Amino acid sequence: MPSTPDATIGTLPDPRLEDRVAPKPAAHGAGVQAVLNDASRDLSVYSALHQLWYDVVGDREEEPGIAAVVDSDDLPWLEAPTPGREWVVKLTSSRWKAGTGTGDDYSAYYEYLLTFRERDENGDLHKTGQACSVRALPQFADLNYKDGESLTLQYGEGSLVKCQTTWADSSDEVEARMFDVLELVLDVDRGRLLADRNDESRRLTKVEAHHRFDIGWKRQVVETIDQTRGLIAYGGQSEIEAHQLRQREGYLEALLDADRWHLLGFPRTSYDIELNCYQAAGWTEIPREDPAHHPKLEASFAGATGDSALPHVDEWDEVLQTLREVVSSHLEWAGVGRDELIADDYQPGPASEEYRYTHPAGRREQLRERYEAVGTEIHREALKANTQAVYDILRVVATESGASYDTLEERTGLARSTIRYHVSRLAEIGVCEKVSNPVLVVFPSLAVLDEAEEILRRIYPEDQVDDMMERAEERRERREERDDPSSVDDQEESDDQDDDAGDGDRGRRSEWAYFEDLSLEAHQLANALDREYLDGDEVRVRTDRRDWVE
Repeated sequence: MPSTPDATIGTLPDPRLEDRVAPKPAAHGAGVQAVLNDASRDLSVYSALHQLWYDVVGDREEEPGIAAVVDSDDLPWLEAPTPGREWVVKLTSSRWKAGTGTGDDYSAYYEYLLTFRERDENGDLHKTGQACSVRALPQFADLNYKDGESLTLQYGEGSLVKCQTTWADSSDEVEARMFDVLELVLDVDRGRLLADRNDESRRLTKVEAHHRFDIGWKRQVVETIDQTRGLIAYGGQSEIEAHQLRQREGYLEALLDADRWHLLGFPRTSYDIELNCYQAAGWTEIPREDPAHHPKLEASFAGATGDSALPHVDEWDEVLQTLREVVSSHLEWAGVGRDELIADDYQPGPASEEYRYTHPAGRREQLRERYEAVGTEIHREALKANTQAVYDILRVVATESGASYDTLEERTGLARSTIRYHVSRLAEIGVCEKVSNPVLVVFPSLAVLDEAEEILRRIYPEDQVDDMMERAEERRERREERDDPSSVDDQEESDDQDDDAGDGDRGRRSEWAYFEDLSLEAHQLANALDREYLDGDEVRVRTDRRDWVE
């Protein structure tokens, strides 16, 4: 299996930090959790909800049940329902990860979820722009996983309660809503809840900040997110998850989840931050005058890093400030000003109050440093000895501003397995990226695309389209003359895949081995297939002995 290249190709210049004033991003979704050490009481909160479920539901085929009808006047944070509807709290359950017993005697516990919904005259339930839910999970000493391993109780016995809601301005407000819901559906006193609450267990599970902006700036915002992802990966090894969805107009929406934002000058945190540019489902059918037509840029707390604990609720202001800085900085880098913000029913957009934040400057220098390094890699890859395969792949990607595997196979004449190998290797060193499904191979930014086009023109100035077409046809003819036409073109590509191979190894037929004879673990094979170091036609599975395999 090919070795994994080092994803780092350099280091970034240190950013400068400057104080700025900008429209304050709105706090959106929020979540907290707490353990109530109430196991010694006659009925814990979890047990009370378990009993309530039997009273109002009783059978999981009959879910959801209605735990309460709500008068919005009784809850100051709850807006009036849509005319013709009423607020209700629905109750559902789901199988949880722990229970009692083992093997055939194992019995799973269930978690219980209370969710606000609007109910119409026909009894149908509807989501709205305002949301609140409370989840209860057991924290009892006799609980274990199905394999018999005991459940770890980090904050003692009782009931683990989690609340998620929208449009809350503080962690105190979220916790108050959690207690409001429990008081509403259970015969429980708030004083008791406060007395049972384990202070150390009070943790943030969700914090979000966002701005909605005019759709005309979406491409610039997405480009800025892509640049940030590249900079973070370039500046050091990082846990990054990113995907892009190609939209009908050709724009890209982006999601970036990373743990090393401090490389760009943001505060160093013990948690991941997710930056997301997104739009409502079916936004293309929504009139431009409707705010839902326009995208949001949202930064959110995305869970603790490694073994770190979730932030305590007392850290709410600090976490939210960092998220707001990420949103404001990216909008400034993308050129989105106050006038380009869009108001909706829940936040004022261009009329947002100002706030002061720390802005990382020097991004232009950081990008230049990275693009110069990527340009060097493109030049080195395109000039690989004894082959023009990588050059042809890069040229097609540059000419087409992104190419699918089918296009690369047609235009270069290379085998699909060869293309996947080179693309995966190029993606590992930051020269190109794989986006969407089916895979589209692209350069990491428009700036890199422009530079790649110039580099490729300089490398082979006399190379014409007809020359590449001729190379492609020669490759196809050579493979057709071989016993295994889907194999790697040994005459031209083996130098890239096995630099140590002697001349006697060239032109050999495909070699196969049993999995049990390889020094390869199952998870390594799965990872190689998942990351496309191995193609699907390079792994065989015997099916005649196992009906379930088919």
